[in-house]
Amino acid sequence: MVGNSKLIENYAQIHASQAYGNTSVKNLRLIRPEIQLLRPQSIVDYGCGQSALLDRLDLGYPVEGYRYDPAIPAFAQKPDAKVDLLINVDVLEHVEESDLDEVLADMRAMCRDALIIVDTAPAKGVLPDGRNLHVTLKPHDWWRERIAQHFGPLYPVRTLRRARAGFKTWQRGPKQTLQYHLMRAREDARYYAKRVQGKHKVL
Repeated sequence: MVGNSKLIENYAQIHASQAYGNTSVKNLRLIRPEIQLLRPQSIVDYGCGQSALLDRLDLGYPVEGYRYDPAIPAFAQKPDAKVDLLINVDVLEHVEESDLDEVLADMRAMCRDALIIVDTAPAKGVLPDGRNLHVTLKPHDWWRERIAQHFGPLYPVRTLRRARAGFKTWQRGPKQTLQYHLMRAREDARYYAKRVQGKHKVL
């Protein structure tokens, strides 16, 4: 396990007492086309929390999925496999700055490519010691530079809110970019159709 063990225990208590960690599912209609175009055969949701992301990913083909989160007993065992894609959504802001390089190095060692989203705004809740739940609050450019030190060149990933910084380690060519926009249009159409039918809450 990497990171501050006391801080991880604080998050474990929060997870045990309330619903927490579903931002990745809310971003699914934005990130699924990116993942489908990359076509990974194995994925780890690193810092998965209580997220159902892997259950709802639905890429249209079989994929081997792993969950890892040291604050969730059921997912606290880190997978031994090196995966094609690591997904990390709203996790790094919960890591103390002094531990970031250790966590990022751990993430890098687990994957070929990565899709990372970081929240740059304060959370609504606080830790037992009074600190904001987002213990590392930095602007987009700071995160890009820090993550790139471990992952190399990064490319933007669209997110639901401007306060979130999204990055991926692979680049789309012109043909894939056209495919991406067509796939995004289908995702949006499906999402808003379900909202009209009352199957989605307003995000």
